Amino acid sequence: MKNQPNIEHPSPQDAKSALETWRILFLDNAANIEQLKTSCKKGGYDVVGSTTIKDSWAFLNGKDHVDVIVCAAHLEEESMFHFLQDVRANKMHGKTAFLILSLEPGISAARIDRSTERVGMLLGADGYLVMPVFDAAELITQIQLLQPAIPMLQQSATEEEKKNAG
Repeated sequence: MKNQPNIEHPSPQDAKSALETWRILFLDNAANIEQLKTSCKKGGYDVVGSTTIKDSWAFLNGKDHVDVIVCAAHLEEESMFHFLQDVRANKMHGKTAFLILSLEPGISAARIDRSTERVGMLLGADGYLVMPVFDAAELITQIQLLQPAIPMLQQSATEEEKKNAG
């Protein structure tokens, strides 16, 4: 049975109206997921954290949507490249913004990142962010550049739902 990740919402003081609330799916290792989710919830985003491609697909193929996928450049025992290709080939999620994130420090990681970035962009990624030192503000800036003008949930809402959301 697939383990579908849960949606986490920002705290009431960080929450925004439904018309200004985008949903981010993070795919990374467990050590990074909490830091990523916490930073974006403080920015007013709904977040979903996943540590495997299988769990990410369980969420994506469920009843929910995401506005931006932020995927680690280097996944343990899985391929970010295959996940990206599968997302781009998917009828429902193929146009979802996809940001590759490298939190790997060091000189050898920088060399690997250049090749990974080239291939990721050729496969259809919308952005590639290298952060040897985590910077929440930079992450949110990059997400804002990629998020759709209107959150996906609002794009599919009825007129009455949109009126009640604002």
